[in-house]
Amino acid sequence: MALGFTYVFLMLGCTVGVNKQGSGPTHLASFSLDDSTTVDVLVSLGRDGLVFMNGKERILMRSGAGGGYSVPVFGGALVGEWMGGERKGVWRGVWVDSLRIKEYCVPLEISPFKKKSVRDNNVTHSVWDTDLGKLKMAQQGDSITATFLTSTGDYRYQAGEINPETSRFKIGGFDGIHLFSFEGTISQDSIKNGVFKSGTHYTTTWSGVGSTNNRVEWSATQAWRPQSKLLIEGINAEGEKEVWTRGRLRGSGYKVLVVDVMGTWCPNCMDESRLLRDLYEDYPEMVVVSVAFERFVGERALVRIADFKREMELPWSVLLGGVANKRIADSTLSFIGGIKSFPTTAFIPLEGELIVHSGFSGPATGESYEEEVVFFRNTIESLIQKSR
Repeated sequence: MALGFTYVFLMLGCTVGVNKQGSGPTHLASFSLDDSTTVDVLVSLGRDGLVFMNGKERILMRSGAGGGYSVPVFGGALVGEWMGGERKGVWRGVWVDSLRIKEYCVPLEISPFKKKSVRDNNVTHSVWDTDLGKLKMAQQGDSITATFLTSTGDYRYQAGEINPETSRFKIGGFDGIHLFSFEGTISQDSIKNGVFKSGTHYTTTWSGVGSTNNRVEWSATQAWRPQSKLLIEGINAEGEKEVWTRGRLRGSGYKVLVVDVMGTWCPNCMDESRLLRDLYEDYPEMVVVSVAFERFVGERALVRIADFKREMELPWSVLLGGVANKRIADSTLSFIGGIKSFPTTAFIPLEGELIVHSGFSGPATGESYEEEVVFFRNTIESLIQKSR
């Protein structure tokens, strides 16, 4: 049964999303992971479809034929129909994840939901070291927004509530590709009896302890392999091999080449692509090339990449590097020094040392994301100056 969430749109970072509209009647979308677990997300009925709200993130699922809705960026769809009218009735159907090799459907019900008023204006922030990563949580009354930071990326926007009597909390979110549920019980300075579920395919237990350290203990910087040939190659939209070397960079008129190692199935890659897109016009002496490692092969992968490029409005080339596998990505781009996460970013000047950045902390992480923005800007500006 869906929880009666008293959501407040608190955030640990800035507002981002595919679409920020959504002022219509509020509904609750309940994804059924199993007989006992739902992921519950607030939904607003917009002019063009359903606007899903993960904290302050807004994701527009556009209306399609037959009562269904299309999922942006990651493809897929909400397939079903309204029972009793769109504004007052209930929508029943499934979320179909089109990026999996095998059929993957999760039951979904969207029904009218009346938000409760929040009387507590105090916001309490807490930090926890957990088995899943560093949990940053903001609580107002019984409403919670949160995210987990890891060395490879963050779990993006999560929201939910806590039972004030039992201290049992439940948070979750749906970004179009990941459907997460986190439960746990706060007991003084510990989180106990944690359960994490990712869609219908993965479940694990977790726990945590309170922390006074807001900083992560890992570094995103890694050493590159100067003994390896500096070669970037992949298949472009025309199905032809495209190659970048330092020789091509020198002849291009650009001062810095940014190589974005990513996948179109990866939400953290989406967040980094948005940042690079925002920076792109600020630095005309920088050229960006994305190398995508995909769940599909051949023509199907190229179509998927073209859809992602169009949806994200990326002005640079997105090349197909191979299958979504870190070992394959490492062998294809061996100079990077090991692909530990998607995304991984290499900043390549005309001469001298590369700078390699592993993972990405997105807007849901707040301060950590702002540090990413500063790092990207400082790195690009420094390498441009050195190449002049």
